[in-house]
Amino acid sequence: MNIQAVIFDLDNTLTHRDQSIVRYAQNFLQYYSSCLVEQVTSSVSLLEQTINIIRRIDQGGYPKKEFLTHPSIAASVGYALTQELLWSKTPPLEELTHYWFQQFGLAAVAMQGAVELLQYLQGQQYKLAVISNGGHATRLKILEGLAFSHYFDEIISSELVGVSKPKPEIFLQTCQRLQVQPAQSLYIGDHPINDYAGATGAGLNAILLNGFHQDVEHIPHRIDSLQQVLDYL
Repeated sequence: MNIQAVIFDLDNTLTHRDQSIVRYAQNFLQYYSSCLVEQVTSSVSLLEQTINIIRRIDQGGYPKKEFLTHPSIAASVGYALTQELLWSKTPPLEELTHYWFQQFGLAAVAMQGAVELLQYLQGQQYKLAVISNGGHATRLKILEGLAFSHYFDEIISSELVGVSKPKPEIFLQTCQRLQVQPAQSLYIGDHPINDYAGATGAGLNAILLNGFHQDVEHIPHRIDSLQQVLDYL
């Protein structure tokens, strides 16, 4: 393979979403500490309760409709927190929604090995890009929180280009922007359909990062850590 570009998914590829939720919950409780009441009779700490609420709604970034009370994860999480935590003074839902959009990305926790891999790839002059489903501003905020923005030649969101993974157009547009052929590109992601099938269907080489989805045994190119990406270059 003559790989000239390496392209990454974002959630659960460059950033560990569940670890980011834990950090966000810690920051949230610190920020709203004067408005919250610890339930001393509960066997679950306020931090555990907050994390569990967010996990239930977020579902690793793939929320189930039955858990969404509002159009966005942000508003649904905010609403659940107002209803299920004990507040001495409950903030408006709009405030909690805004807090998520402003702060969740900044709480992003890097996937183990991500920094070292990006530094190496940039040093070797590979073209680098991100392809991620979701709002463009939230993608940029996550990369800001990771301090990864400067590594990438292109940051592509489904909102930016008007098409989502696994459709081939989002992968092909990214290759065009990078001025490489799909066959010269290597894509890394965690989702067997949106990432692996989408990328290979568009003609890219692809690797699946194990650990976040089931039923991936049929996928031939899988890795357990980002460090193993180097074996495919």
